[in-house]
Amino acid sequence: MHPFNKLAYILLTGMLVYLGPAALEIGLVFIFINMLLAVYGGVAAPVLKTVCCTILPLAVFMLPIHGFLYPDNKTVLYSWHMISLYREGLIFACTVLVQLTALLTASLLFVFTTHPADFLTALTESGCSPVLAYLIGSPLLLLPAMRDRVGVIQAAQRARGMDCEGSLWKRIQAVKPLLSPFVLGTLVEIEQRAISLEVRGFNSCRRVSSWHQVEDSLGQQICRWTMLVCCAGIIVYHFLS
Repeated sequence: MHPFNKLAYILLTGMLVYLGPAALEIGLVFIFINMLLAVYGGVAAPVLKTVCCTILPLAVFMLPIHGFLYPDNKTVLYSWHMISLYREGLIFACTVLVQLTALLTASLLFVFTTHPADFLTALTESGCSPVLAYLIGSPLLLLPAMRDRVGVIQAAQRARGMDCEGSLWKRIQAVKPLLSPFVLGTLVEIEQRAISLEVRGFNSCRRVSSWHQVEDSLGQQICRWTMLVCCAGIIVYHFLS
């Protein structure tokens, strides 16, 4: 799908799970749909891993805190001496976690199925300034390169006999030898990118063309605008109800 359709879907998901009439039920439905889409797109494993690493630590803290200390607690589920676990707090914590999970899975679908080049091309084709498009998309392009550079530096330092693994103190000691070549290499790459942009006429006033095209059919445009209209309708419903 077009990158803008995915962004509109993220917006629609957020609107429905936070402003909809039944946040818990709608959130569960969207989590199910998003995981089906992740399986269909072949990104179920990284999406599930990221969700578990993000949501499970929150759940460990939120469920007991709200279960014991939520202001609107009334119905006791379990009591031990002076400590009571309440139903209302658990429902509130579960609702918040479901909302976060629904929005996170929708966002991860965009991250794991959208190449940064597609997003930049879509921004440029929509009439967005190339400068603004580059400012938005350059971090997405730099992150994979930085991750690869860290791996190369770690391998080079291990070949020189440096211990990058082990105890926490050893890891802290290994940061400094890794940090200097990483920062210097990043500065060199930024300069190379700047030169490449100048050679390609980045500051030219002419309309920029690209060999890479992003398909944007009439059906996708209708779907995108339908989702945006639904978002506007949800906002109006929320403030009128």
